[in-house]
Amino acid sequence: MNEKTQVRLKQMAVHRVGNKAKEEGVVASKELVDLQDEQLSDLLLNYFLAPFKQEEFFRFTHTSDLALNEMFAYAALVFSDPGNFHEYSVHILNHLYEQSDHPKVKSGELYVVHFSGCLLQDEMVEAVGIFKSENKDTFLTFQDSDDDLNVNYHSGVNLKAVDKGCMIFNTEAEDGFRVKLVDANGTDAVFWKENFLNVTELKDTNFNTKTALNLCKDFSEEVFARTESKKAQVDFISRSVDYFSKSETFDLEEFTSSVIDEPETKERFKNYSQAFAEERDIEGLTDFAINKNTVRNMKRKFRNFIKLDTQIEIKFSGYNPEQSEEFVERGFDKERGMHFYKVYFYNES
Repeated sequence: MNEKTQVRLKQMAVHRVGNKAKEEGVVASKELVDLQDEQLSDLLLNYFLAPFKQEEFFRFTHTSDLALNEMFAYAALVFSDPGNFHEYSVHILNHLYEQSDHPKVKSGELYVVHFSGCLLQDEMVEAVGIFKSENKDTFLTFQDSDDDLNVNYHSGVNLKAVDKGCMIFNTEAEDGFRVKLVDANGTDAVFWKENFLNVTELKDTNFNTKTALNLCKDFSEEVFARTESKKAQVDFISRSVDYFSKSETFDLEEFTSSVIDEPETKERFKNYSQAFAEERDIEGLTDFAINKNTVRNMKRKFRNFIKLDTQIEIKFSGYNPEQSEEFVERGFDKERGMHFYKVYFYNES
């Protein structure tokens, strides 16, 4: 979602869902939440929307027929018949309970929300949000009484973090809508993403950019780690990130020629990239538009330092290939029988 200022809560239902394996059952609310309190609506909006900062989009899927995906069907009903929103929210509650049969799935509150005014890629659309709060925090409360201050406490949901959530946008319905996910508990990610929602990641510019960068990361760690020095790894990663940062499109042949000098390493990379794509059943990695936001978000995952066994670490600022290529040399001292790095600079800071 590009802009939050126009998003509004249209309808909202809150239920409680337990763990089916423990026979905890569900509690379905009888009425929708009263959203007339403007401050409450603002707090809830921020609570629901704040986690969705990632670039990934997903879509509903099914092995035989998209219409048989329960969450796709319920979202479509909300968009087409919002007058029966509460009824559909109870169906969503029961569907979630049926999937909550793993011992690690926690009980919690389920929020089903109908949004309006969601700006998605220059299109204003409605959305259905489904959120689950599983963890409780203890909060201190203070009350003035007869020139004194009383301290108490209560348990509640911390509005800074959604445990699980998804936003289903009313666009591209024939392709399974457009969906965003958040899941703070990775141990049961399969339960939320696959069993409850049954979504697959959309293979768009973000997907292609992220996949190609992961290809470079894996190649540097699996190939260079066995055959080259740590400096060669840093050089390759710096050149790769620099290419993605400066180029508008990715071309596999151009990338290989500009980032890798040695013919043998070029051939290894081509073979590795082909095996990488085949193992993951990925097509289209040879030529695509680069998503710059994805590049910025992925940079922190790459190693840009050299850690030595003498408890010394050489860290490079950013991913500028000239840093390691022009100002750092690697050599071997025969008298000491040790490798060394020579670092050039003008001034110390």
